Amino acid sequence: MRTVGADQKRALASLLLRVDRKTSAPLHAQIDQALRARILAGAVKPGTRLPSSRTLAAELGVARTTVLLALDALQAEGYLVAAPRSGVRVAPELPEQGFAPAPVGTARAPSAPPRLSRAARALVGLGTGAPRLGAAPRPFRPGLPALDLFPIALWSRLVARAQSRASARLLEGGDPTGHPGLRQAISEHVVAARGARCTPEQVFVTAGTQQAFEEVLRLVVDPGDPVWLEDPGYLGARRAVLGAGARAVPVPVDDEGLDVEAGVRRAPRARLVILAPSHQYPLGVTLSLGRRMALLRWAEAERAMILEDDYDSEFRHRGRPLTALQGLDDAGRVLYVGTFSKTMFPGLRLGYVVVPPALVDVFGAARASLPAPASALEQAALATFMDEGHFARHLRRMRGVYRERAEALLDTLRSRCGGVLEPSPCDTGMQLCAMLPRGVSDLVVRDRAARAGIEVAPLSDYRLTRGGRGGLVFGFGAIRPAAIRTGVESLARALHSA
Repeated sequence: MRTVGADQKRALASLLLRVDRKTSAPLHAQIDQALRARILAGAVKPGTRLPSSRTLAAELGVARTTVLLALDALQAEGYLVAAPRSGVRVAPELPEQGFAPAPVGTARAPSAPPRLSRAARALVGLGTGAPRLGAAPRPFRPGLPALDLFPIALWSRLVARAQSRASARLLEGGDPTGHPGLRQAISEHVVAARGARCTPEQVFVTAGTQQAFEEVLRLVVDPGDPVWLEDPGYLGARRAVLGAGARAVPVPVDDEGLDVEAGVRRAPRARLVILAPSHQYPLGVTLSLGRRMALLRWAEAERAMILEDDYDSEFRHRGRPLTALQGLDDAGRVLYVGTFSKTMFPGLRLGYVVVPPALVDVFGAARASLPAPASALEQAALATFMDEGHFARHLRRMRGVYRERAEALLDTLRSRCGGVLEPSPCDTGMQLCAMLPRGVSDLVVRDRAARAGIEVAPLSDYRLTRGGRGGLVFGFGAIRPAAIRTGVESLARALHSA
């Protein structure tokens, strides 16, 4: 039986190697990490001869192959060297001098935080809106449509049909500007339903609103350029502006929408304006006709561009949707952005941007070397969904559903939370804003509601400037009237128990 000599015993003792069979880390990786740490810490000096692989295996109670895997890895990285008749020794010159790795299964804490761009630092400080208290829809998560009423069986059949009839071009990924049939269907829809001026060539399919924002900013704004943003306004627009390195200029919103005169005073030479004129988010107001015309005149005079975010105005509860700002534009200053995440379901991740004729070639060139913006098969299925009239029927049905839910929420808020919350009228979309008494923190109320299982977004999260009256943003699209009333009751108890 082979015995371990005194030198080998001393070498083993200096290594202090252990393996833990209860962790998920492989045994050879544990030996590798532990021996590396001892070498770099100076506990095992350069030139030290290691015990044989058999000795190490016997001491650790592992197979010799396990030890050999660890030693081979350390030799490949320069920590160990092997020579005939000299055995395996610690290398005389070590890589990464002074670096001490963390134990196996843990992450080494950085000595200093990484350097971040100004945009990244600003993004970290943005609000998050309503807290997510679970996966299932609950009162009153903003931005979520009535998923239980979407015709999923019909949609599944259309997707299956698109797959069975897919051409080689479709399977390859499709047109980078978007599926031609879908571009045609979108063009016909926005002309008929929104009063837009549009041909299929002006439509570029996107993977949702956020991609549209980022693409527009990349092509019409340089870093440092001023961009008007509604204050309070949609957080996604602010993220896109910060990501592009542009300068966000907060422009106040009142009962007539974006205050154009205030924007001109603050940044008269802005390159871009981002706004939702038909149903402002989160306040829900509509840009007045006078301000629409003033904004268009200013944009033409300054050669500025306007990004019109038309995220849910198809859901006007009574009467026809308002004419899009793009439909009033004679100078080619408006880029019109729409999404199917609200009209259908968020997981679809399909949207579009309608660009002025003068920018068609610019957007086409930008897309030329890129893959299709979204699933070509889903684009083909959506084109059929629209062509066969299913989309228009779904919109008509949901207008009635959202009108009923908006009325249930307004009535219950007024009867149960009167004196604490002042809800605004709601004639479009799937959310409304309710103001709190002056001096009451909407962040505190948000947290109190969350403890009662209620998701509401604080209005202060959407403000670019500090101060202003607090409020709460309620989403009601995914909540049936009975659940709306129950949710308001829970919220009222939380508000009045403080």
